[in-house]
Amino acid sequence: MSCCEVLHTDLRRREDGFTGLEAAIVLIAFIVVAAVFSFVVLKTGFHATEEGQYAIYKGVQQAGSGLEVSGTIYGVKPVQQEQLTIKSILIPISVPPGGAAVDVGSMSVRFVSPSFVEELRPNDPLMHAYPKDGCWSVQETYNNDNALLEPGERFLINITPTSMRGLHPNMQFTVEMKPAEGAPLRVVRRVPPHIDPVNELH
Repeated sequence: MSCCEVLHTDLRRREDGFTGLEAAIVLIAFIVVAAVFSFVVLKTGFHATEEGQYAIYKGVQQAGSGLEVSGTIYGVKPVQQEQLTIKSILIPISVPPGGAAVDVGSMSVRFVSPSFVEELRPNDPLMHAYPKDGCWSVQETYNNDNALLEPGERFLINITPTSMRGLHPNMQFTVEMKPAEGAPLRVVRRVPPHIDPVNELH
């Protein structure tokens, strides 16, 4: 074999060697890219799963954070007035068994009648038997001495709309009490045809 043939064969072997090395590098690069892509996909999937679990948890928590009426609702006529109106509405509320505690201090209260809608303010102080006009208060508590209403406890809420907008006989109204979390409690009642000092509302 001549020198030229030997040199040609050696160069071809080197080219074959480089081709194999390049193929190995490309293969390694594909493996790295695939690994990174798989990591990104898995991480996104875990994140989506965590968000779904959190949404389910919050939904269950809010569903269990409701309020319910726990007794008779009364309407009270203004003291020392001859007007045939109801000034205050007394609504006993509680948390259903197994429900989450409700911070009544952060609750919003809305009063709706055929003639007006009023967003009532929390009375200052909140724990008070006679709230100011346009306010609501916790008139009485049972098994409790703070604003956190828990299962087994009961609050008597006193709702006093603005005095000049009294509730007259046969008038239907709605009270909506909405905790910071959970579904609102809607109470629909009608003023009786004859108003006594204290009236059961149905």
